[in-house]
Amino acid sequence: MKRYKILHGFLLACFLLLFFGGNSQTILNTPKQVIISGKVIHYNPDLPLKIYVNRLGFSSSEITAKTDSAGNFYVTFESYIPTDAWITYKSNFLVLVYPGDSLHVEFDGRSDQRQEILSAVRYGGNHAETNRCASAFQMMCYSDLVYTDYRRKKQAIKEYEPDRYSLYLDTLKSHFDSLYNAFTVRYHPDERSRKWAQLFIGQEYYDNLAFYPMDHREANNMALSNSWDVPKGFFQRLANRLPIDTGMLVSGYSLVRFADRFKKYLADQMKDNLPENSAVAAGIWFLPVEIGDSVILHSTIKCVSDTLLRQIMLTSYFSAQLEKQQIAGYQKFGRIINDFIKLPFLKEPLRELYLQTKARIEHPEVYTEAVLKEAGSSSVAQLLDSIFHNNKNKIIYIDVWATWCGPCLAEFPNSKLVEQQMKGREVAFVYLCTASEKDQWKAILDKYQLGGQHYFLLPRQSTELTRTFEIKGIPFYILIDKKGIIREKGNQLRPLDARDKVLELL
Repeated sequence: MKRYKILHGFLLACFLLLFFGGNSQTILNTPKQVIISGKVIHYNPDLPLKIYVNRLGFSSSEITAKTDSAGNFYVTFESYIPTDAWITYKSNFLVLVYPGDSLHVEFDGRSDQRQEILSAVRYGGNHAETNRCASAFQMMCYSDLVYTDYRRKKQAIKEYEPDRYSLYLDTLKSHFDSLYNAFTVRYHPDERSRKWAQLFIGQEYYDNLAFYPMDHREANNMALSNSWDVPKGFFQRLANRLPIDTGMLVSGYSLVRFADRFKKYLADQMKDNLPENSAVAAGIWFLPVEIGDSVILHSTIKCVSDTLLRQIMLTSYFSAQLEKQQIAGYQKFGRIINDFIKLPFLKEPLRELYLQTKARIEHPEVYTEAVLKEAGSSSVAQLLDSIFHNNKNKIIYIDVWATWCGPCLAEFPNSKLVEQQMKGREVAFVYLCTASEKDQWKAILDKYQLGGQHYFLLPRQSTELTRTFEIKGIPFYILIDKKGIIREKGNQLRPLDARDKVLELL
């Protein structure tokens, strides 16, 4: 066994050396600790300081910093590769870190304007100069008209047809190149920050390209029956960016987004070779549920020629399912995972995520203060009457969600924060899980450890609830005052926005 492990490690090292042309020193077989510490000057203890670590193949990792009353903070995490992370307080900005780094960051907590924060941020420790340059470039970008002139962007999206919009993108690219050149002349950045800046500014171009088809349809109020679409080959510019090399890994923020946008190119490539009852429009798949996974995975293997990008996209596909507490895809397509995902910084965290998710589904341990109920055979009207009765003389905040809804799950950490801030007050947090599987419902509650009152709705009840409140999309929220009057409802009533409205009602 020992000899096998040595041989396996040797073969993996050879693979990395051949695949990355001798630059594999930036990729580790085992992760190293990263430390981000520092101080928020003029710190407000009522506002949490969070770090969002960008991870290739996975959603960003959210970490709440340990912060004392003076604003001194401390965060640790592990990483196989260099990446960037958002420091988020009143606003946010990106810092660059490498495995084993200890980075010190100080910034003024009075302002919620990113440019003001970046103009005075100070760095110490590993790669301090790289981060000074990266902050200077962020300040240049976020102050530039190309970022701030939203009216011009919306006009181009609405009025331009694909050919003209492509020309508009060319002018944007020229402007981005000029901005980058001005940065290099003014700040003389090191190699790391130069590479990061190129990717950061370039991603804005690819974002505009990828989102144009759907944004154009929405801006012109096109019905689903409208056959307008971009011509085949519109997304070819995404492929023109390849290849992806290890020097790009430090821009996790940009590469995560690029891998997601590249799905548009992939769908476009398969447009004329789809199974029956399938379609592609505006770079989006429309596939029967029973074959969707297979078509997308095998298309990724066939059409994504860049080996690193292919591994990132495959990992992202499986991790997205696992984060929604769905393990069937990982189990069914295990051979694809073994044959096509080789890099440790993708393969090992994916396997760990699978094992954690599997254990959570099989043995959920839901937060002891939460109340779990199944709606049984009652109607939605009876269910609501029961909720009102159980929370008499309380403000009720209802969250309608589903296990497969990414935006729903993304708000749960904020829901938990607001729950904690309202603890002991006359506020009830009620969660209605719709159109979902029961085992995934319990597994997600185990993962996020929410308090409150949780109801699992059957398909008939989910449909009735959607019809009763005219729900067009989730997450969907309902705010009810102490007299049982609905004060507000809709997708816009997210937890952090609802918090102030709840305080007003109190």
